[in-house]
Order: sequence, then structure tokens, then C-alpha cells
Amino acid sequence: TPRSIDCFDISHKQGHAMVGACVRFVDGKPETKNIRHFHIRSISQQNDYAALQEIVQRRYADERNLPDVIVIDGGKGQLSAVSAVLHDVLAGTDTTLISLAKREETVFSEQFPEGKVLNQKSVPAQLLIALRDYAHHRAISFHRATTQRSAPGFLAD
Repeated sequence: TPRSIDCFDISHKQGHAMVGACVRFVDGKPETKNIRHFHIRSISQQNDYAALQEIVQRRYADERNLPDVIVIDGGKGQLSAVSAVLHDVLAGTDTTLISLAKREETVFSEQFPEGKVLNQKSVPAQLLIALRDYAHHRAISFHRATTQRSAPGFLAD
């Protein structure tokens, strides 16, 4: 049974003001001290795959930050993109990488390359969905806060 799980999501408005978020659950509960927000630096146009690659590389620049499971909000393509940049980091570790697609709540992983639809009544599925939804909420909230700060006429304290 995994003890720590990280989940990543990105948010943007038609490719502008791209940001990302990573949330960590430990023993099934959010660990607020390990929430991370990211401004996407490496790309200037919409590329969800490249944005995810950037934030996971930044989050795990120090391999001691690896959780038991990494969840990517998305499907097979997002999983493939992240797997490509984390392959060396994850080699020789017990960390599992999966993605969770919203449509039909389907998990993709090395074990399930064609996807496995979750039984949404099971506790593990409910935890994964809650984790994904929390990461999604944090990414959208950070995006909104970021765009409000940069809007014309915004007065900073």
C-alpha cells in the first residue's frame, strides 16, 4: 500500500499564463506543506505535455522528494511524456508512475498501457479521484490568482 502519492496538473487559458500544481497525500490525506505551484518557464505556447515534463523535472530535481506513487492528470499521452523525462530518475526506485483520465476514470500505467477503468465505488479509486480533483483545483486556483495579479489595474499590497 502506498503511503505517499503526488499528483500533477496544469492550468492555462488557451496556452497563456501556463501554471502547474503538485499536491501530496500522505496516508490518504492532503499534506499542505508539500503543495507546490509552478510557473511554466520553458514554453510560450500551449503544449500540455511539455508543461507537465517541466514541472515534474523541477519537482524531482532532488530524488529524495520522490513519493511512492506519482499520478498525472491525463491519459496515455501525458503519461508517456512524463515517463520519458522521469525514466532515469525512477530507475531503481519503488516509485510507480500512473495517469488518471477523467473520462470514465481510467488509469494508465506500465501495467495497464491500454487503460483500466476504475471501480468508482472502491476506496482506492475514490482516493485517486479525490487526489486528482484536488490537484486540478489547486492548479486552477493558482492560475486564477496569477492572472488576477498580472491584470491591468491590479494594485498589489
